[in-house]
Amino acid sequence: MTNFFMVPNEVFDLNLKPQQFAVLCYILKCCDESNTCYPSIHTIAEACAISDNTVRESIKFLCKRKIITKSGGFTVGKYGKIQSSSYLFSINPNFYDEGFGRDNLVEYYKNENSATS
Repeated sequence: MTNFFMVPNEVFDLNLKPQQFAVLCYILKCCDESNTCYPSIHTIAEACAISDNTVRESIKFLCKRKIITKSGGFTVGKYGKIQSSSYLFSINPNFYDEGFGRDNLVEYYKNENSATS
């Protein structure tokens, strides 16, 4: 049966806002065996019942926290012109490791405190 996806219990240790949690869960739902997917910003927004801008902010935050990575957004077309394309999202390979949530949160606050000092 494939009508479910796995979210580790430690995701609650990441201290995410509800919209960040929803975006992360939707990306997890879309990922294949290699932990990558490429839903559009608008598709994520519709699935999570939030705005496109809220999705962008959530993705930016999840990338900053190194929970996911985002690449792409543009590609070279058939005649050499740059065209927009979907982003490729990847889940951090350590995401399902025990302790990832706590370690990520500690690292995040350590980096935030050093940036404001």
